[in-house]
Amino acid sequence: MAGKGDTPRPVDGDRYRSNWEAIFRKAPPYPAWICRPCGFAHGRFPSQDRVSTYHGGTCGICGEHTSVTEPRDFGHLRKWPIP
Repeated sequence: MAGKGDTPRPVDGDRYRSNWEAIFRKAPPYPAWICRPCGFAHGRFPSQDRVSTYHGGTCGICGEHTSVTEPRDFGHLRKWPIP
């Protein structure tokens, strides 16, 4: 018998198993700070017209120590669920 917190078992045949990864995999942690190149590459609304405040820090995507800002300045990120 499965206890609380155990991985759910497939119950809907092959259709369910084919979506297993999409349903139960954990997304990488949402980065608190991102650099400009990563914002343009991964942001939902990358635009040259947006105003952002940057500070020195480490990018949560590429790991480079450079000027960083919040992901919301790029409309949040496409590949991560918004917290």
